Amino acid sequence: MTKPNFLIAPEWILVIVSALWGTSFYLLSLSLQDISPGLLVAVRFTFGSLIMALILRGQLLTIRSKDIIAGFATGTFIFFGYFLQTVGLQTIQSSISAFLTALYVPFVPLLQFILLKKKPGWIVGSGIFIAFCGMVLIIDPTKLSFNGSFGEWITVLSAVSCALEIIVLGHFAGLCEPKVFCFTQLVSVAAWSWFYCASFEAAHLTMTPSLVICLSILTAMIVFNQYAMSWGQKFVPASRAVLIYTLEPVFAGIVGFLVGERLTTMALIGAFLVVGSVVCSNWLPGYLKSREKVSDAS
Repeated sequence: MTKPNFLIAPEWILVIVSALWGTSFYLLSLSLQDISPGLLVAVRFTFGSLIMALILRGQLLTIRSKDIIAGFATGTFIFFGYFLQTVGLQTIQSSISAFLTALYVPFVPLLQFILLKKKPGWIVGSGIFIAFCGMVLIIDPTKLSFNGSFGEWITVLSAVSCALEIIVLGHFAGLCEPKVFCFTQLVSVAAWSWFYCASFEAAHLTMTPSLVICLSILTAMIVFNQYAMSWGQKFVPASRAVLIYTLEPVFAGIVGFLVGERLTTMALIGAFLVVGSVVCSNWLPGYLKSREKVSDAS
């Protein structure tokens, strides 16, 4: 993949995406005190769509069928990632849901191999394995117990959907203009969310200053994140992108610590493994290449 003519490396853009995801957990928990989950997603993505429409303006008339297909495919997997996880949470503990959702990390290279016959290099593959182990430690495996229930299998499907989102987004990112791609994704998720609210959810909403502030920040986050992913994954392969996204629980833990939550030793070890795997996967390949050049020169 060609490198962009841009001041910030795409890998760092995806790190910022992970940081915003981690921060959003606290804002979401505050928001859900005043609004139902499906309605929150619908409102968030609807206002995100309107913001992108204002940014695009005249470009809306030049959207291609390719952009619509790309946005619908990616947006569908984004929505079902949210939807299936929410359904699963109705019958299983949040700790089990968090662990099963984290399976999207190993699912990305597995599905890439099954669907596209692509497999990651040994450095990225090892990094994915170590990062997943770190995520498990952050979640705290001592709280986990499984019984093969419907909720657990639904949550596994949620992880599959999250993995497919990253793969499909990476596939279309090089074919679409990032802002247009972002817009069609947001519209697709909004449409699916309103359908879900009308069909399955007893929606409730209590307007409070706290909710308005949280929704405003969350909407801005989702616009930036979907645009940043649409741009960043033009240059970063899906297997490396998913490794960077494993930083999400690390940032969530930092935010939790800042608002008074206690970090366990196990979580700190897990965070170290995640950060170490991300750093090595981006630094080690360049180091090995430089060593090869020195060896060839001598």
